[in-house]
Amino acid sequence: MANRRDAEPSPLRAGVMHTGLSLLVFGGIAGALGLAIYMMGDPSEAGPKQTLALFETTNSAAPPLKTRLKTDVVSARLSIETPDYSEEAGSGDLPDLGIEAPDETVMAAAETADPVGEGDAETIGVRINGKLVKPGESYGDVTRVVSLERAPIAGMTERLNGMTLPRVSPDGLAPADAYARPFINPGNKPVVAIVVGGLGINATHTKSAIEELPPEVTLSFAPDATSLQTWINRARAAGHEVLIETPMEAYDYGRMKMHPLTLLASDNEALNQARLDRILSRSTGYFGLINSQGSKIGDDEAAMKPMLQAVSDRGLAFIDDGGLDAANMKQLSGETRLRYVRADSAIDAKLSAEDISSEFMELESQALENGAALGAGYAFPITIEMVKTWTAGLEQKGIVLAPASALAAKAASAEIPSEDSVRTGSLEQPPVNPHG
Repeated sequence: MANRRDAEPSPLRAGVMHTGLSLLVFGGIAGALGLAIYMMGDPSEAGPKQTLALFETTNSAAPPLKTRLKTDVVSARLSIETPDYSEEAGSGDLPDLGIEAPDETVMAAAETADPVGEGDAETIGVRINGKLVKPGESYGDVTRVVSLERAPIAGMTERLNGMTLPRVSPDGLAPADAYARPFINPGNKPVVAIVVGGLGINATHTKSAIEELPPEVTLSFAPDATSLQTWINRARAAGHEVLIETPMEAYDYGRMKMHPLTLLASDNEALNQARLDRILSRSTGYFGLINSQGSKIGDDEAAMKPMLQAVSDRGLAFIDDGGLDAANMKQLSGETRLRYVRADSAIDAKLSAEDISSEFMELESQALENGAALGAGYAFPITIEMVKTWTAGLEQKGIVLAPASALAAKAASAEIPSEDSVRTGSLEQPPVNPHG
């Protein structure tokens, strides 16, 4: 009989079996240890712990800190106490913040000083997020948004060829006044205005501009924006006055497709008037128009003058973004008695922080030299962020942020040749539009 010999086991099979048994054993041990730690361990002793004190702690032997921050976990309210330093000099402790905020309201405690000279006493307050909170005011008082009246205002519209168009009211109120943001400058300080445009196309950028920019910033909307009236209502509810962008013929559009409602230098007055009416009928609540392109038609007096006259007759203002011929527009606006102002700077022609900051500095210089300056840009994220930051520091430079309508009103009143003359859309009481 032949001897039977058992085959030797496969090395691969043996390796797999040994690996599986090892994982099973060590996994069981690890699980048992984890369960034991979970059941009997103390989480507070799970690792090294070191307590760091940002300020010197108080005890019975040490004097209290000059500034103490107490946090109530339940109410989450801040209470900052201000001790009396009248008898102390240069202790080297942390300075008093001078802020008291009972019941979640930030109040400013300040004194009256005369740093400039006799008779020029200046009230000192606390600046919070760029806003100066004076004695007796709360942070909410200085940041409260005054919503503009919901459009349309009674008597400010008319029906023409199935369209609703703006008009001067029977009592002489022009849309340029009715829909403008109120503005006063009792100190007669230099002012700057900013128009941020291209809104209504990108919902994210539009929402950001409405909610994040100061209400004094004027917003302009594309005429073919989706839900245009809804956006305008939201902007006015946030305190912003608004403009409607009017597409006008340029010398070279490049690869851009011309808007179907573009006002053309080669077309007659009737065709351009029909397009203008279509643009005006898209919404309500705007105080004026701003050009989109327009270098070609702006140089053609025969085509441009009737359009400006129509805008003036309806009591609207016209803002030039700086792309039209300055001398020609000054002449035509005077002849048509149009409330008109031209932008001094395209703030984001180059989309870099350095270039935009340079444009801001130029606007400040022009405001200090001429009393007023206007900048125009688009709702790019970098533009919105930089406008927000820059405008927060204008007050410290002695410059007031104003809506664009305030500059248009100033320019309009300066063009009135006599006290007896009246201009549609001016601060004077204009006559009722005979065509409206």
